[in-house]
Formats: sequence, structure tokens, C-alpha cells
Amino acid sequence: MKLFLRTLLLITLITSTGLVMAHSDHGAINDDTAVQIAHKTVQQMTFKDFRYPVGKLEDRWKSVKPDDIEVVEVGDGFYVLRIIQSETKQSLSMKIAFTGQVMEADFLPN
Repeated sequence: MKLFLRTLLLITLITSTGLVMAHSDHGAINDDTAVQIAHKTVQQMTFKDFRYPVGKLEDRWKSVKPDDIEVVEVGDGFYVLRIIQSETKQSLSMKIAFTGQVMEADFLPN
């Protein structure tokens, strides 16, 4: 019985460690992925306030396409993207970590 419990404990520890290591092996996102994340986030922000300074965006932001988004800076662990709403020429800045997490979103002056 002791051998069985020790074996079970060992298997549990090895499996848990493996899951943690597998999750931490995900690489950093690239420019294209950052644009995709920004596009999806802008679309979601037209119907939900994610508590960024811009708040909930107007419906016209739904028309933003990936071509309206550009990476303007690659910093230490993050991307800064500019998103332009073509109808109003209003610009939004979005900071996305290399992990894919949106860190900031705010309007840019015209």
C-alpha cells in the first residue's frame, strides 16, 4: 500500500510539473498576431467596456480592418499599435504585451 501511495504521489508531482512547464514554453507573439489581437479587441470594445481609458467604442469602429492597424513600436516586452477608424480618421493606440495581453488602449490626438 505504501508503494502504491508513493507511486501515485510521484506521478501526480511529475504530471503537475509537466503541465506548468508546457504552459511556460509558449513563445512571444509576432507582429501579425499583435495586429490580429488588436483587431479582435477593437471589435469586442464596440459592445463592452474593458475599463481602458477609451471605454466602450462607437459602433463605427466595427468597420476597422486589419489593414487599418499598424505596429508603430516594438518595446521591451510589448508592441504599440495604431488603429485608424477610416470614416472619422480617429486613431487609437493599443499596447499589447509579447504574451498577447492587451495592456492599454487610448485615443490619440488628431
